[in-house]
Amino acid sequence: MFEVQDLAIHQGAQPLWQGLSLKIKVGERLGLSAPSGYGKTTLGRVLAGWRPLLDGGKVLLDGKPLPASGYNPVQLIPQHPELCFNPRRSTGQALWDVWRPDEAMLARFLVNPEWLSRKPGQLSGGELARIALLRALDPRTRLLIADEVTAQLDPRIQRQLWQELMRECESRGLGMLVFSHQQALLHQVCHRVIHFGERGDEVPNMLSKDAA
Repeated sequence: MFEVQDLAIHQGAQPLWQGLSLKIKVGERLGLSAPSGYGKTTLGRVLAGWRPLLDGGKVLLDGKPLPASGYNPVQLIPQHPELCFNPRRSTGQALWDVWRPDEAMLARFLVNPEWLSRKPGQLSGGELARIALLRALDPRTRLLIADEVTAQLDPRIQRQLWQELMRECESRGLGMLVFSHQQALLHQVCHRVIHFGERGDEVPNMLSKDAA
């Protein structure tokens, strides 16, 4: 189980999150909806260890803090996938540093093998997003944080990728925390959705819904 306990995050002097607590069970997909500027991206970076936990609270996996070194089983796919890649190396090198998915896995997630010989600047945002997603699906990953992960893709590709992601979650017990502005998407792919309103709301409105 992934658990966040009484988390606080500040941006300079401004509090972004105060007293945030949530739990995600094995194989569960939890959606989080909030207005632009609310701090979802910063939250994802803290939960995945991209930014230090400095302002209070705990982030736990199976009751233990995330590892300080080695592979982190909580992986973030950022809204801007170029953040995942060194511009001087090929996307294949970046992927293979982590793991080597087979041809069937590449096909499932709509990654053209030819893209892996190119550098990030030679690919579109949508192409990079698919490689970043595949990179985060290393078999060691236990929880995936998806920050507007398919926003750059057309609806047909979005639908196919989410179908594959849901199959992957169910087959290996992979948990997900999904950030998106698309309410319909969240309610289609997530078991539960938490809605945060305007800044200052004390209690989020939580809606439970079975995944379609």
